[in-house]
Amino acid sequence: MITAAKISSKRQITVPLKIMLRLKLNPGDQLVFEDKNGHIEVKSQTEKFTIRDFVNKHQGHIAKKLTDDELRHARIEAWHEGGNA
Repeated sequence: MITAAKISSKRQITVPLKIMLRLKLNPGDQLVFEDKNGHIEVKSQTEKFTIRDFVNKHQGHIAKKLTDDELRHARIEAWHEGGNA
């Protein structure tokens, strides 16, 4: 399936209805853009990232207590990695 969408001056796109239905998307859902060997894959972000996922990902890697800024940075980094442990 080939479907086109136009990028607005604010870098926004309207997801075509065929794609919304195919990915089972709803308004407010998140999309993930992944660079795969020179092409971009667009996927729905179906998995929710919980604090338990964060703790499991970083358990055993940290020997000291983190500052609020360090914890915030680690949370952001884990979120950008898609929450995969």
